[in-house]
Amino acid sequence: MKFKKILAGLLSATIIFSLGTSLALNQEDALNGNTAGQITTTSAEPNEQQKIRYKAFTGIVKEIREREGMEDSKLVSVESKDGNPADIVITCDTYILEDAEISIGDTITAYYDATRPMIMIYPPQYSAEVVVVESSERNVKFDIFNEGLASSDNQLKLNISDETEIFLQDGTTYEGELTGKRLIVIYGSATKSIPAQTTPYQIIVLFDMEEEKPGEVAVEEKQAYDVSTMEIIVENKKIEAPAAYESNQGVVMVPLRAIAEALGYEVVWNNETQSVMVGKDIFLTIGKDGYTVGEDIIKLGAAPELTEERTFVPLSFFKNVMKMNNAYVFEGQIVIDNEEVMQ
Repeated sequence: MKFKKILAGLLSATIIFSLGTSLALNQEDALNGNTAGQITTTSAEPNEQQKIRYKAFTGIVKEIREREGMEDSKLVSVESKDGNPADIVITCDTYILEDAEISIGDTITAYYDATRPMIMIYPPQYSAEVVVVESSERNVKFDIFNEGLASSDNQLKLNISDETEIFLQDGTTYEGELTGKRLIVIYGSATKSIPAQTTPYQIIVLFDMEEEKPGEVAVEEKQAYDVSTMEIIVENKKIEAPAAYESNQGVVMVPLRAIAEALGYEVVWNNETQSVMVGKDIFLTIGKDGYTVGEDIIKLGAAPELTEERTFVPLSFFKNVMKMNNAYVFEGQIVIDNEEVMQ
C-alpha cells in the first residue's frame, strides 16, 4: 500500500526514545534528548515478566489550541530538539505535574500508553496520561514498577528511604503497596548503572483506573472513527470478511478465520469445546483470555468472542500471538501485515 510507505517515511523521523532511557544522564542531557542507551546499550533489557507500557515525547511547545467539538480537551503542538513535530492531546483526565501552566516556549514531556493502538497520522498524536513541564531542578519518571521497584523499561530502580514523601494525586498520604501502581517519581541524581538507582524525594501515586485493554480505541478516536465500516487489509490486499466491531470494553474485535486464512493458516473449530486451533500450535477458547502458543499462554486483556457463529479476537492477537509485525487501525482501514514495523 502506497500510503504505508509514505507514512513510514514521515513517521520514522518522529520516533524518539522514552525519557525514561535518559535516567543515567544529567538533566541537561535529558532535555536535549540524549539517552542512557548512548552510554550503555547492551544491558537495558526489560524483565521478561514485564511489558513496557509508557513511552514519552519531549519537545518545545509551539502552539496550544482547543480541540473542536471536544470539551475540556486541548491539542499542544510540540517540536523535539531535532525538529520532529508531535501533537499532544491533553484532557481533563491528564495529570499535569505540579498543576503547572503550560505556555508556548516551555519544554514539556508527555507520557502516553504505548500499548494502545494509534491512528497513523502525521504529525503523530499522543494522548497524554501525564505531562511534565521540565525543570533543571529535578528529574521525573512516570511508569509502573515491579516488586523490586524497577520500572517496566528497566531503566530506574527506586530505593525508598524514610525521607521519601509518598502521596496520592489528591495530596493525601499513601502508605500502600507501590508494586503495579502508576507512579510519578521525582528525584535528583541517579547512578549510571543499569538500571539506574535513585532515592526519590517524592512519589505521587495516581488513582487506580479501569485497565485499558490492548486493542482499545481512545475516546477521542472513537468519536471520529467507526471500525465496523473499515476495510480489512491483509498483506496489502483487501479481504472479504465480517465487519470488525468494538466490544463492550472498547476493544477492537476482528474476524479470526478470514484473516488467519488470508495469512495462510488453517483454522479448525471444535464445537464441543468451543475452541479454535490456528495452524499447528495456536489454541484459543471462546470466553477465555488465555491464548496458547506451544507451551506458552498469552493474555491480551480480552477473550475471544463468538458473534453470529463466527470467532472474533482482539486486533492485538495478530501482533502478540501470531507475531505479525503490524496490526493497527489507519483511518478507514484495519491493517495486518509483516512489512516494516510501524510505531
